[in-house]
Amino acid sequence: MGERAKLGKLKFNTASNIAIILFISVLAIKNLESIIQPLVVAILLFFLIRPPAQWLEEKIGGHPFLAYGAFVSIVIGILLVVSNVLFSNLQTFTDEVPYLSEKLSSKLLWFENNDIIWGISFDTPALIDLITVEKIEIFATGLVGSLASFTVGSITVLIFLLFIILESETLPKRIKAAYPEDADKITKLASASSESINMYVLTRATVAFGQAIIVAIILYFYGIPGWFLWASITFMMDFIPYVGALISIIPPMLLGLIILSPGSAFLLLFLLIANQQLWGGIVEPLLAGKRLDMSPIVLLLLVAFWGWAWGVLGMVLGVPLAVIMKLALESDPRTKPIAMMLSMNPREE
Repeated sequence: MGERAKLGKLKFNTASNIAIILFISVLAIKNLESIIQPLVVAILLFFLIRPPAQWLEEKIGGHPFLAYGAFVSIVIGILLVVSNVLFSNLQTFTDEVPYLSEKLSSKLLWFENNDIIWGISFDTPALIDLITVEKIEIFATGLVGSLASFTVGSITVLIFLLFIILESETLPKRIKAAYPEDADKITKLASASSESINMYVLTRATVAFGQAIIVAIILYFYGIPGWFLWASITFMMDFIPYVGALISIIPPMLLGLIILSPGSAFLLLFLLIANQQLWGGIVEPLLAGKRLDMSPIVLLLLVAFWGWAWGVLGMVLGVPLAVIMKLALESDPRTKPIAMMLSMNPREE
């Protein structure tokens, strides 16, 4: 059994080096976003498509670039189709804004004439400031705009991905020649990162898709305007851990308050929350076997940081980047205690 790490024995030069690296990294992430963000997306996309591309390469043979190119084309095609469909649905919802604003005015007038409902008192002026159709439209426009801008800027991601694919054929040999003692550790880190990211994305995408399908059915049944748009946003927001799915139900819930009776709106809220808890609390652990082994507060802080740095896309990328960071910290004995602090259930040695 190895000697246990002690907080007081953490070398000063190790702590200072970590602090310097973090400081420089934050500056680079914030100020070199146009370069680093596409590179990060390209690396994560490479990890994601590598297993199926290797399988396809074994089946059809030929140059590896053909297999990678097939999967990249599929991903880009899906993004283009989804962006166009969402933009069309957003335009349809925008056309209904005047009608919804009129319904909202009528509903607020009803609230003003009925100050107490089910024993609850409502402050009508506060509701007017809090709930507006324009705010809901801005929320949807921002998310769809983020996806559209990413799709338009995907040419930079493709360039980085092209060079990463080409480098992947010779890089392991060069690492082994340059750092023979660390080659195995680096190879294991890359393999573990790829496996963890694939497991996370596959599980999250399955859960998000199932949840979005149920949301679409519920919203369509209640006649919520833009039901397909909100279901699609539910799918995207579910990639933001803990808070994304809950945030995504706020706009359709507000629309329910505008066009439905209080009882129906309350039932709509119950169904949306129950659907989110079913997929997030029961289905996801069954698919993944266990939840992501990271402290919830750490994940929330990392998601908040990446959201501050890169917006909605950063919040989506935050979890895969956290996985790589934790694996990298675990690979070095000097930083392994930090990885254990980030873990939800650290394994004692």
